[in-house]
Amino acid sequence: MSTMSLFRQLMSSSKTRSSGGCWTCRVRRKKCAENRPECDTCKALEITCYFQEEKPDWMDGGPRQKEMGEKIKAQVKRQASQRRDRKYLEMLEIGTKQVTINEMDDSSATSHHAKGHVSGASDTDPSLHSHGIGSSPESSNTNGTSSALSPEVPWHSQVFVRQEDKEEAPDTDLHFLMIYLDYVFPYLFPHYRPPILSGGRGWILEILQKNKSVYHTAISLSSSFFAIVLANGEAAHASCTKRMVDKLEAQLELGLKELQREMCVINASKTGFDKQKGLVVMQSIVQMLFFEVATSNKDNWRMHLDAAIALFVQILPNPDDWTEMLHGLYSPKWPPPEIGVRRPWSTNQAALRFFTATLLYLDIISSVTLASAPRLVQYQECIMPHCGKFHRSIEPVPAGPLNMEEFFGLPNWNVQLLGNVAALESWKRLQKQLGSFSANELVARGKVLSDGIKTGIEILEQNPGFQCPTQQALPLLVSDPVTGRHAEEEPAFQMIWLLATLSYLNVVVSGWQPSSPEIRWSVSKATHLLSQLPKGTWLRALAWPMCVCGCLCQPEDEHVYRDIAQQLGALQIFGTVKEAMEVMEKVWSIRGQIDESWDLTRCLNILGHGILLI
Repeated sequence: MSTMSLFRQLMSSSKTRSSGGCWTCRVRRKKCAENRPECDTCKALEITCYFQEEKPDWMDGGPRQKEMGEKIKAQVKRQASQRRDRKYLEMLEIGTKQVTINEMDDSSATSHHAKGHVSGASDTDPSLHSHGIGSSPESSNTNGTSSALSPEVPWHSQVFVRQEDKEEAPDTDLHFLMIYLDYVFPYLFPHYRPPILSGGRGWILEILQKNKSVYHTAISLSSSFFAIVLANGEAAHASCTKRMVDKLEAQLELGLKELQREMCVINASKTGFDKQKGLVVMQSIVQMLFFEVATSNKDNWRMHLDAAIALFVQILPNPDDWTEMLHGLYSPKWPPPEIGVRRPWSTNQAALRFFTATLLYLDIISSVTLASAPRLVQYQECIMPHCGKFHRSIEPVPAGPLNMEEFFGLPNWNVQLLGNVAALESWKRLQKQLGSFSANELVARGKVLSDGIKTGIEILEQNPGFQCPTQQALPLLVSDPVTGRHAEEEPAFQMIWLLATLSYLNVVVSGWQPSSPEIRWSVSKATHLLSQLPKGTWLRALAWPMCVCGCLCQPEDEHVYRDIAQQLGALQIFGTVKEAMEVMEKVWSIRGQIDESWDLTRCLNILGHGILLI
């Protein structure tokens, strides 16, 4: 019996009580196991068991007893959350510690400094999702009942098949999947709008069909998103919200079980590491990472990121093989060969491009929180070269380097500059530890980066207009996702990131000096641009620069950041804007105690755990 099942059974056993139970169970009005010195009921819930002979003073049948009852109730709720987190981490750790990146040849392992553990799974081989291999004997159909799947038919070919339902119950999973595709994914990745001739985002739907772990995690994300929108901070919807949370927990547990099962499949392989199977497990892990960040953003994301990076190094041990690997993932199923040269990306190709771009981005953003240089720096020049020239078009992009602007709205050089500042800060710490720190060398290195950032700012100031690709290239009456609804805001979006990066660099070089002219200029300009952005999902994508500039802003500008966060309404708690505001409020509250030795890493860890502002 699972911990959750035991918990619910204990919660429902409220009518059978005896006078010999512990005082904890008595005040909770629950059945007590009556064994000492700690009853099994309290032990299972991991709460304090009061089992002394004499009646406690607080057991007075009045206000004190009621107050103690509320404290115990809060402890039950808190421990239940901690048990779920612990169970989740244990499941992920069990899978990740069995597959290592030591299977790479020695030269690759040495050149890339790869170490650690990784987990993996597969979705491209339909047999892995059929009965008996990597799947449970039974799977929930769309109406919530269990039905055995045929060994010959892959799981993903049945997931969207409607079963006859005499009561005409709503097919909730399908509704949540559509919410994920229509609202949640665009909310998390507002800049990712691949044009129709590149295949659009159809590959996401195929991944949801094939990868059970991603499927369940997507429903969990949708449940959380929908509950937040439904409640909108109003107590009247508490019961509906609770049902959505229950749905979230159930689907997340299923997703964890599938991920663990997929890990076992890849661990049991006797033919070596399968890159396509590893790619799909990487998808599952990154999806879990985004779930954790969107719903709690505690330290769980670190384990996900470690596993995903180690797995990626296994998938692509040599960065120079990037283009060749992309070509190798072509599938004749989609797109069909007769489409010719202008064919869209296959599912595997599109997935590899998206998740690789995401990992490179996560690696750089997390390096600031982790006080380290980016770990995938050796992949950057091959996969997202800083000097790469990309023409935004509705035409399919050829296999080759990635344009991070397509995925996150930022050009490659912008993203790389941020990673270089994090690397400079890591170098500074190391030199101080070794006793060989040179302030002059730090200033010289910082000037090279500062010149690059300021050049980018000047370019954006001189060319504020955004050039959309011509509509004549697509003579169809369809929306062109390349431009997006707020394409005209892209220069301001990129400017805010550059100003935040410049502010971060100034702190690395000169220390924490919010009143210095250099920092005040960049922070003030970013604050103004942030206050001018329209409502929308782009604000969530600005959580990192918003937090950086907010921590460094002047006291009179604090209200501006509070007002900016309020633009998202209830959805500010879905994602990272809420935690960014919590960081800012905490930093503002200790302004008088911060000296020049303070840094951005301390800000991003000030809540007691490192946060990943993505």
